[in-house]
Amino acid sequence: MADLLNRLKPLVLCVSLFLPVSVWAGSELNNADAAIVLNKMVAAAKQNDFQGLFTHQHGDSTETFRIVHVGSEPVEIERRESLDGPRREYFRKGDQISIYLPSKRAVSLDRRFSSKLFPQHLPENAETVLLNYKLKRVGIERVAGLNAQMYELQPRDAFRFPLRLWMHVDSGLILKSERLGPSSQPVELFVFSSLLMGKVDRALLEPINPLRPVVIETNQGVASAPLEPAWQIERLPYGFRFLKSIKRTLIAREMPVVQHLYSDGLVTVSVFLEPAVAEVKEGASHQGAMHMYVRQVNGKMVTVLGEVPSEAVKAFAHAFNPIK
Repeated sequence: MADLLNRLKPLVLCVSLFLPVSVWAGSELNNADAAIVLNKMVAAAKQNDFQGLFTHQHGDSTETFRIVHVGSEPVEIERRESLDGPRREYFRKGDQISIYLPSKRAVSLDRRFSSKLFPQHLPENAETVLLNYKLKRVGIERVAGLNAQMYELQPRDAFRFPLRLWMHVDSGLILKSERLGPSSQPVELFVFSSLLMGKVDRALLEPINPLRPVVIETNQGVASAPLEPAWQIERLPYGFRFLKSIKRTLIAREMPVVQHLYSDGLVTVSVFLEPAVAEVKEGASHQGAMHMYVRQVNGKMVTVLGEVPSEAVKAFAHAFNPIK
């Protein structure tokens, strides 16, 4: 899987730069109350002033970041920096993003994903999320010395994974999030180790590295229902909405690839359509919660990639069939 992931890495619209659920006993909220809670989390990440340190654990990797955020002014400002590993820095003022990376290669981001960095994990449309997940209130825990109400977003079917969220009781800010993968094993964790709420020293917003602007991806693709003359698309997994399709060219390959993006409101699935590649192995594979399924048929190849269960990527792959 690693080789194919490396080949597709430039095409996967996710932010790993600063990234960035098993069933527990608890009381299930009705959709109206659940929407209020989720919207409170979204607003808290945008509107509050805070500074702190958080840890990101993913697989065998553990990294610590400093974040300074101002949301009380007309234009939202945020700065993040890595405290271990390679130096990285991220600065956002409104919709303008600049970064520092050791690599000099050009970097582009999709605006939808650049706005979902921890603790801004959730989309603004809570109702869409609740079509596919139910919210349970679990209990009170302490995170970074603060009282947090723990919630769990539980999927309504087998096509997605749960997500646990610890919400600061007073402000609504997400203090901790934990994604589970296969067999309900934790596969990704974000958690504040220290956090100060309230007015921050504006000097902490000053970049410490030479930043360069990030290109916000302008290729919005086709937002209407996908029409593929060479493909028949039917019986897609329930609850995933088509976002757009984009035609790209893979690195070291001349033939273009068509990418379709689907979302259930919380996670995104990418479907890549291209001519068959003999050296690519068919079947399923995964790393943590990231599952991939490759299917080759009639000289064509379908590759599906997303943080969803194996059942979901397989269903997507078999929903696309080349027209003979």
